[in-house]
Amino acid sequence: MLNRNPKKKKIFIDCDNSIGIEGKPMDDALALLFLMGCSDEAEIVGIGCNFGNCSSAEAYECTRQLLEETGRQDIPVLKGNEPGMAGIMSPAAEFIVSIYNDYPGEIIYLSIGSLGNLYEACMIDGSLPEKIPQLVLMGGITEPLFIHGKSLHELNFSVNPKASTYVLNRFHNITVITGNNCLPVADIPKDEFLENLCRNENPSGMYVAQKCGYRFRDKRLVYGADVSYCWDGIAAVYVLHPELFADNEVYCNINESDISDSGYLAPSPEELSTNRLNIPSAIDKQQIQQLFYKGWINLDIDTKNADYACFGLYLDRLIQPCVLIELSKEPAYGFQLLQRLIMHGYADEKLDPSGFYRNLKRMERDGYLRSEPALQGEKAKRIFHITDFGRITLLNWEDSLRKYHEHIGNIVCGISEINNRHDNI
Repeated sequence: MLNRNPKKKKIFIDCDNSIGIEGKPMDDALALLFLMGCSDEAEIVGIGCNFGNCSSAEAYECTRQLLEETGRQDIPVLKGNEPGMAGIMSPAAEFIVSIYNDYPGEIIYLSIGSLGNLYEACMIDGSLPEKIPQLVLMGGITEPLFIHGKSLHELNFSVNPKASTYVLNRFHNITVITGNNCLPVADIPKDEFLENLCRNENPSGMYVAQKCGYRFRDKRLVYGADVSYCWDGIAAVYVLHPELFADNEVYCNINESDISDSGYLAPSPEELSTNRLNIPSAIDKQQIQQLFYKGWINLDIDTKNADYACFGLYLDRLIQPCVLIELSKEPAYGFQLLQRLIMHGYADEKLDPSGFYRNLKRMERDGYLRSEPALQGEKAKRIFHITDFGRITLLNWEDSLRKYHEHIGNIVCGISEINNRHDNI
């Protein structure tokens, strides 16, 4: 059943979420996490999974896992069809028909991927254009798109041009957040991202940084810059805060050839157009990005399986900052690292080597360090490096250890007071 709270916007999201797949984008996940963090403003009624960044099956698994990790299994996740499966109705298409027939005119349709699910739903129910009150789409271009001097191909509309052409011509009240209008406001520097998310005591910030931070490495390899882009998040912000954008009605001659080639929307004179689209531009980048961080940090999620020991009094985990200190100086093999901890007084000879190596594996799993094979003689070893996530975690440890110092001082003073009373009796 739909929540009838009039203050919340009801949203169905279509995406090609590929979070965690090596070399694939994470901005779909950031958009989903943002809307989930805005629970007082948004109610997600379902998530459809499309092909684009990855296959529909991969997008489904990535999204299902994301919702499981964040404790939001209450949100329905539906798988769409793969390319070449025309005529076979997918669970996503059937759900779209059902939800908009049950609640016509009440649910915003946000697509941050391709439009195959909506197209298939229209093949089931041709009256959907009258039942969906607003379409907000991320995709398309109105002129060539360049990023860091490199031409960037549009991927959302062009990946399924037949579906995109149908939807863009048949529906009304369409808002398109194009790649051109996203680019000036979607870039997020790595240092800013980590600082905002990791330097906050709500563990959701650490979760988002850990889950999505890998993409900065990918972008640096491609563009040579420590920056990533939250393209899809801009469309999510528009749904909740259209006042932060300047709307712009544009007549377009939308045809399958242009869409297939580059996602080009072909702005045209009215007499040559096939539809009129709202193509807004953002007014205030800083305010939009502040909303990103607020949403991500406000996530109410269960992170019990994640290791965020740098917050709170976790004295049994003090080996973690010691490892991070040593790896901040220089990389090391496991045995070298163990010897350095002993030499510098962070551990003693009683430290169990097997437990120590298990700790290293756990820290690597949680993103604080990474390892790579390095051959020495005939025996293969692994050399450990601290990550960017590990470096900012070490800063958090400094804050926590100062609290430890004060906390332990209070305990020692309390014990001394009790002992002094006994001495004076």
